[in-house]
Amino acid sequence: MNNQLLVASHAAGKGTEADAVFSILQKANAAIAKYGKANVVNGSIGAIYDEEEKFATLYAVEDYLRKLPAQELMNYAPIAGLPEFHAAAIKQTFQGCQPEDTYARAIATPGGTGAVRHVINNYLEQGQKVLIPDWAWGPYRTIAAEHLRGIETYNLFDEEYRFNLNSIMEKTEELLKTQDNIVIIFNTPAHNPTGYSITLEDWRKLIGFFKDCAVDKKKKIVPLLDMAYIDYAGTPEETRGFMKLFGGLPENILVTIAYSMSKSYLIYGLRSGALIGLSSSEEVIEEFYRVNVCSNRGIWSNGTRCAQKLLADVENNPALKAKIEEQRAFYSNLLFERAQIFIREAAEVDLQLTPYQSGFFITVPTANAQMVAERLMEERIFVVPLKKGVRVAICGIPTYKVTGIAEKIKKAL
Repeated sequence: MNNQLLVASHAAGKGTEADAVFSILQKANAAIAKYGKANVVNGSIGAIYDEEEKFATLYAVEDYLRKLPAQELMNYAPIAGLPEFHAAAIKQTFQGCQPEDTYARAIATPGGTGAVRHVINNYLEQGQKVLIPDWAWGPYRTIAAEHLRGIETYNLFDEEYRFNLNSIMEKTEELLKTQDNIVIIFNTPAHNPTGYSITLEDWRKLIGFFKDCAVDKKKKIVPLLDMAYIDYAGTPEETRGFMKLFGGLPENILVTIAYSMSKSYLIYGLRSGALIGLSSSEEVIEEFYRVNVCSNRGIWSNGTRCAQKLLADVENNPALKAKIEEQRAFYSNLLFERAQIFIREAAEVDLQLTPYQSGFFITVPTANAQMVAERLMEERIFVVPLKKGVRVAICGIPTYKVTGIAEKIKKAL
C-alpha cells in the first residue's frame, strides 16, 4: 500500500499507529456507554478522577478561573509568557532548592510537552539521537521523529529492577563518540509509567559523570528533567533537594527542566507549562532564552494567558496558595491509598511490578503486553499496553475498584 500520496517524503507514514493511551481510552468510554460506569475499570488516562469517577478539579483553581475578567481569561499573553509567570514558574519548580552559582530563566510553553519539543529541536542537530529510558512516555519518540531526530534508549532498571546507572553512562559515552550534542531525558520524580524516582545519591553520581563528559569542551551536555508529576511525589525537600546539586556546573552543561501545570493544578486542557534553563554561564542562559522564545513564535506563538496568570497570582496570594496545596494534598493522599492497595495485593499474588514510589501510574512488566491488555478488556478492565509491560493509571480508578485488579492481571499473564 502506498503510504505517500501528496505529503513530503519526511511526512510519509506518519499517523499509521494509533496513540496508545487515547485509543484505549476510546475503548473504555465505549464500554462505559454500553455496560455502565460501575461495570468498567478505566485505567487508561493520566488524569485524576474522584471516588465517584468524576473528573477531579482543585476547587480553588476552578473558582479563581471562573472569576477572571475577560482581559486575563482570553487575551494574548506575550510570546515568551507573562514576566510574572516566569518568576512564579522558577519559584514553583525549585521551592527553596535552587542551586547556587547558576543563572536561571523560564519561557512559557504549552505544558511540559512544549518544553520537551524545544530542547530536542534546539539542542540536537537533525539526524542526531536523544537518549531516553526504555520505560518512557511514548510521545518522546513522536516528538523526536516529528523534528527529524532519532531515539536511543538506556535501561532504566537492571535485571533485578534496580536503577541502572551503568546503562545511562554507557549509552551516553556511545552517543558522544558520534555526536557532540547530547540530550538525555529523565522523567523523575514519579516517573511515567513506573512511578520510580531517582535517588539523591544516584543524582550525585550522574552529575559527577556529566562533569567528566564535559571535560571535552566540544561536547554539549543537556540533561532534560521532565517533572510533570513532582507535586504528587512528596515534600519539596524530598522531591527537589537533588536540584541543589546543579550549581557551578561546567559551561557546556545546560540543565533544562520541563515544568507542567497540567497535573499540579489539574488543568490538563489549558496547556500551560514552562521550559526552565540552568547554567553557570550568563551567556549560555541568554542564548537559551532568545532561541526558545523565537521557537515559541515559530510554533505556537502564544501560550494560555489565564493559566499563566493563575500561577503568578498563586505566588503572590498566600491564602490562594494554601487552599490549592490543601486540595492537592487530598488527591495526593488518595493516589497513595490506591497505590498501596494495588501494591499489597500484587505481593499477595506474586505479581512483579516495576519499582513504584509515587505518581499516577503503576506498571507490570511483561513481554506479552498487548495480549494481557486484550484479556483484561474481556473483563472490562482497560490498561495501556507498552513495549515491555502494561500501565495501570491508578489516578483514574476509584479506591473500591482497585481491589482485585492485581489478581486479574496475574491471571491474564
